[in-house]
Parts: sequence; C-alpha cells; structure tokens
Amino acid sequence: MKAIAHLNIIGFRAAVAALEDSALQGRPYVIAGGAGGRSVAWDVSPEAIKQNIKPGMALAVAQRISRDIKIVAPDPAAYKKANCVIETIINRYAPAWQNDGCGNLYLDITGTRKLFGSPADCTCRVQNEIIDNLGIKAAAAAASNKLVSKVASRAIRPLGLIEVRPGNEAAFLAHQDITLLPGIGPSLMKTIRLTGFREAGELAALSDGEAISLFGKKGVMLRDIAAGTDNTPVSAGNGNRTIERQADFSEDVIDETIITGALAFLAEHCGLEMRNDKLGTGKTRLGVVYSDGIEVQGFQKSKRLLVTDREIIAAAHDVYKKTVNRRIRIRSISLCLEDFMPLGYQPDLFEAEPDIKSRFLQEAVDKIQNRYGTGKIMRGIVLAASAVNGGRRLLPGPAAHHEH
Repeated sequence: MKAIAHLNIIGFRAAVAALEDSALQGRPYVIAGGAGGRSVAWDVSPEAIKQNIKPGMALAVAQRISRDIKIVAPDPAAYKKANCVIETIINRYAPAWQNDGCGNLYLDITGTRKLFGSPADCTCRVQNEIIDNLGIKAAAAAASNKLVSKVASRAIRPLGLIEVRPGNEAAFLAHQDITLLPGIGPSLMKTIRLTGFREAGELAALSDGEAISLFGKKGVMLRDIAAGTDNTPVSAGNGNRTIERQADFSEDVIDETIITGALAFLAEHCGLEMRNDKLGTGKTRLGVVYSDGIEVQGFQKSKRLLVTDREIIAAAHDVYKKTVNRRIRIRSISLCLEDFMPLGYQPDLFEAEPDIKSRFLQEAVDKIQNRYGTGKIMRGIVLAASAVNGGRRLLPGPAAHHEH
C-alpha cells in the first residue's frame, strides 16, 4: 500500500524572510512584488494574519487595516537556500519526493516502515528535523495518495500532524469542506455553491450521470476527487522542470525582423504553457544554431519572476544580444524557461506587476488562446517576421519537457 506524506508550510516566504531578518519577528509584514497600492500580498506574517490581512489582498487594503505594516520584497535566493535545506532532509527519508515550491512538498515513503516506523512516525521525524534546522513549522499529513494527504494537511493547517489510514479515505473526506479539495477555482466553486453542496461527501455520492449533468464533462473527475481517488505519482518538482520550444527557419536568416519575431513567437508559446500551470520563470535560456552548424547558448537569471509574454520577450532579446556575435545566418533558435515557482494562491491570480494593465491584458489573451488555439492572436512583430520570411508562418518545433 502506498504511503504519501504532504508537508504544508503556511506562509513559506514570510517564514523565510523572518529567518533572514530577525527584526521582522513579532511584527506584521507582507511579502509583495511591489510597493504600489494595486500590488498584492504574496505571503503574510502570523501577526498580519491576526489583523485579518490575508495572502492575495491588495496592499492598499492591507495598509488601511494596519498603518505600520511592513512591505518586504521577495527574496528568491533565500527561498532557494531554505528549499535546499528541506530537500536535504527529506532526501534521507523518502526514496521519491516532489517540491512544488512555496512550502508544498510530497514524500513517497512507501516501504520505509522498517527504517523510520509508521507513515505518521516518519512524517513526524521530517517535521522535527525541519524545525531543528530551520526553525520553520509545517502542517503535515500521511495518507495513501497525494490528494488525500494534501486535503488532510489543509484541514489541520497551519500546524499539526494527521494520518489517514488506508481504507478510510472516503470517510475522512466525507465531512471536509469542499474548498479544501485541490484544483477547484473560483468559477467552479461558484457552480458548486449553486447546488447547495458544502461537504466533499455530497459530491462523492453523485452518480456519473448526476455529476455530468451538474458540472459537465469534468463532473466525473470532480466526483472522483471528492471521493479521494488519485493515482498521481510523486515526481520531480517545478524547480527541475523546463519548458522549451524551437523555431526552425525555412531558409537560413540574418534579418533582424525575422529573428525578433521568432523570439516573440517562442515566448508566446512557452509563456502560455507556463501560465496555464500557474508558474512564473526565473531563468531564460536561448540556443542558436548558425548556418555552418555551430551552436551557441546563453542564459539570464531574473531578480523577479517573469510572467507575461512581454517580460519573457525582453529577457530573451537581452540574452540574444549577449550571445549572438557572429554575422552569419541563423538556422534555428530555441527558447527554454527554467527555475519555476508557483504564482500564488488564487488560480487566476498572477504575481504582482508594476503595470497591472499588462497582467490583465495577458490574462485576456491567454483565455482566447486556450479556447481557440495558439496562433489566433499574435504580436505584429510575429506577423512581420512571417511576411519577411516569404509569407511562411513561423512554426514551433515539438514541445520539450525535461526533469533533471
């Protein structure tokens, strides 16, 4: 029988900030990507929570609630350092583990009973080691699959330890609030509320026909989630994932219009997939193959997460200018996004940007692309590149996903 543990560190970024700056301890503060009133809080301190300031709240609202609230800038380097410590600990206990970032980790501890005791005992050991090494406390749960362990850790957060024994999954979930189920965004939650359902067991009791009539083609999947059905394996986390696309030119090119258009084209495709998975990127890598077969690569790390196509295009263009220094025609260009982190707490909420209009525009474009297909909307520079390219539209190579 599978044994999966879930660690849920509430306010991970805020907790790490307090480790880096002891002056923050005991005072209300929020982690935010900007200081403007339209920016939002990514994470908040326990003291801020006591003042009813929550993640996702606009800073203007938070500052009205607490005039002495401190705004702390994100520190990706510190988060990475803390993650390395946590990963070193869990690597000693779990043959396979998955770090989704921001304090959400899954451990596959199947078959470790003789070494570390029951799933609950093993999970408790991990909790204690994290406290001893970092001083950070986590809610933790052990169950037979990822879904149930995640719901269980959400049910007891911010702190504690719980074990759902095999065979008790449906009974445990039956009286849990539907909002604890993963993957349910505001739109679906609104539909669920119209049915009058409040507990997961009410969804789990639906027949196939009832589920489909109420919630459409994904109704059966929703019903199965509420029943605790999940065969998803524990796999490498977002930090080791890459999203890559390549543009092969019909003829070797040197025209800047085509090259700039190709960069925008690749950024649009990579960016859409990244945002659909609720991720932002911290590293942009570019590969160029010249007409003589020589290949060069370059990369750029960002001090903040890149989310919109505009940001990714700008980063890709910077890497291109630093990398390409030969006046020789180019055969192909590839763009790779790396170092991902989750975007936030609400499925449709991007991380804060100085230009909020850009975020709203990107959301609207993504909705159209997802509904009608990529390429239905594209930048003028991409169309111009196609025109210069003999009227032939740029076409991406196959998607590439890598786990290291």
